[in-house]
Amino acid sequence: MHTWAERVSRDWPAFRTESRAGWRFGLAEGFTKRANCALVEDPGAEVAEVTRFYREHGLRPCVQVWPGEEAVDARLAEHGYERVEPTLVLARELPERPEAPGRTRVSSAPTPRWTELFAETGVSPEWAEGVVRILGQVTTAYGVHEEGIGRGCAVLDGESVAICSMVTAREARGRGVAGAILADLLAWAHDRGARRAYLCVVADNEAALRLYRRAGFEEVSRYHNRVLAD
Repeated sequence: MHTWAERVSRDWPAFRTESRAGWRFGLAEGFTKRANCALVEDPGAEVAEVTRFYREHGLRPCVQVWPGEEAVDARLAEHGYERVEPTLVLARELPERPEAPGRTRVSSAPTPRWTELFAETGVSPEWAEGVVRILGQVTTAYGVHEEGIGRGCAVLDGESVAICSMVTAREARGRGVAGAILADLLAWAHDRGARRAYLCVVADNEAALRLYRRAGFEEVSRYHNRVLAD
């Protein structure tokens, strides 16, 4: 399995995983593709196994494809799996504590406002609950801007931290809110031993890419999903 695939799946875990027939299948009741997809364990694995597994569980078959898995990618395409959501993995080192404005309130559990900000992304309350359940399986810090106009979270794993679930309220965009939250979360993580950070961002999200690159993140890998066409 690709090194980054292993890492990302550990920090955004499925509710249940099953390894068989050359795949590692993730199941999380359909909440997010990242937690409900197959990862390649054997490059020669049969695509039909993915189709069968997810159909049996009432989910649309999905595979996460990483560099070096081009042969698998080609077979998926032949079986009608469409390429969607190209995503970049960006990372940076944290040798020193980043300068941070201290405008983010960080807690060990999601506050009501942290959850309310899901509305800015247009997802349902049920979907929001599913994401909270996913993050509840790992060591997560939930940050909300002091004015309640943005949020993010940090998943801490030893000397590494994953930044995810960044949201800024529509009326506050362009005011540096996300940058402040990001810096505060990185500082929080550094204080607790993190010395490197990473995040995943959809490749065509130019605004997010500008923010993360200004914060010192650089591309270290990438992946895309292959989803079976209806």
